Order: sequence, then structure tokens, then C-alpha cells
Amino acid sequence: MGYRLILSYRGGSYAGWQRQENALGVQQVVEEALARLLGGPGEAGGAPPVRVVGAGRTDAGVHARAQAAHLELGHDAALPGSITLRALVHGVNPHLPEDVRVMAAHRVGEGFHARKHAAGKVYLYRLRPAAVLSPLDAPYVVRVGGALSLDAMREATAALPGRHDFTALALAGGAHGQPFRTVARAEWLEADGELRFRIEGDGFLRGMVRSLVGTLLEVGQGRRTPEAFRALLAGRPRDEAGPTAPAHGLCLERVLYPAPWAALEAYPAEG
Repeated sequence: MGYRLILSYRGGSYAGWQRQENALGVQQVVEEALARLLGGPGEAGGAPPVRVVGAGRTDAGVHARAQAAHLELGHDAALPGSITLRALVHGVNPHLPEDVRVMAAHRVGEGFHARKHAAGKVYLYRLRPAAVLSPLDAPYVVRVGGALSLDAMREATAALPGRHDFTALALAGGAHGQPFRTVARAEWLEADGELRFRIEGDGFLRGMVRSLVGTLLEVGQGRRTPEAFRALLAGRPRDEAGPTAPAHGLCLERVLYPAPWAALEAYPAEG
């Protein structure tokens, strides 16, 4: 039997999801919290170390509403028989910093892998056309000034669904082996005085969503045509695309899994 955690975090204090040698990643604080709950090495009970493997590597400063991760235990180890899904939520959270929380715990089929079995991810980027941005919004929303043509941005965005070579929209240094990704849907929404870019795909290259937003803003500002944007999807060089939008406007909203990897049991119970 496997376990999946659903995690929410504010990314501002972290160098991304991934554990790193010289910076603090969200993965590290979650693993340390689990070790404290279970009685990690050197503590009474001698519970084995626990590794938490995320569905994807959110970049430094990027938030997550529902990152998914599975638990990997040390060799020939198992979670204590007394551990419950409820304990994996309420037992872990007191050991976490206030900007990271376990929102839910699932029991899933044996062999589940949070990254390999993910069918897709949904990201949301938030912008506010405003002269001044409230400090209550500033950690999560990016201010944009000047006039924007939402019609032009939507026209360009309409080219995104499908499979494309996103070389022009990826930052260097990612772990991807090839630049093709399939976008299921992409759209611009207007809500609560904000512009929100929502995109769903089978996977995303490093910096891809933020580069898309930065380039689509150029379309909205009249600095690039929708036709020129569409040309980028044929594998053009990175320097032909627009800037990378700030990290704090981006949030991983959801990780999608096919039916075979649905939760067998969940806490809180799923409706």
C-alpha cells in the first residue's frame, strides 16, 4: 500500500520544492517533519528515514495549492501499523513551518509514484492591472501597468492546446530530456480585478509557464503579434521569446492522476 500527501505552501522562503545542498527546499522541511513525527534516527523508536517525492519541481518562489508527493521509506521499512491518514495530516503539520501544510493524505495502490504516474498539472498565474498593488495581494499577484489587449492575448493563447516544442519558453538548466509538451487547455480569465492565466498540460519545462506569461504580456502590450507568438511553438531559440514573469505570481493548483491511482482512502474524506 502506498501513501500520497497533498501539500500547500507559500514559495517565497524556499529555493523550490527540491531538497538542495546549499538552500532550503520544501521537500526538506516536509521530510524533517515526518521524521520527527515517526521518531527519526537517533530518537526513541529508531524509525527509518522517510523520503518525500513530489510530482514536480516547482521553482524558487513559486507557490503550490495542491502539490502531490508520495512517501518512500528506508530499506525493508514500513510505516508504523498505528499510523493513520489523519495522523499524516494533523501529526505532521505541528512540525512544519507556518508556510507549509499537509492538506490531505491518501492511501493509494502499491507502486504509486507521484511524478511518474501524474497525467497532468494545472498552474495559475495571477496579474493585477493597477497603479498600486495592495500589500495583502503582493506576495501572490504581479502588478502590470499600462494598457493590455486581452483580445490579442487570447488570440495568441488559442495556439497553445496541442503538442509543441517549447524550447523558446524554457529556462536553461532544467532536467528535461526533450522540449515537447502537450497542453490540454490554456485560457485567460478575469476575476476580482485580476487577469489569471490558467494552463493544464501533461508536464512543464523549467520556467515554461512564467515564460509564457511574460511573452503573452508582450502580445497584450502590442510589442509582439499573435502570429509571432505562434511561431515560437516550433522550437525557436529562447532569446526570441519574452521575459520570464516573476515567480510569486505562479501557483501549482492541482496534479491530475488517472483512475488507477485514485485514492483508495482519503483524509479528509473526499466528496
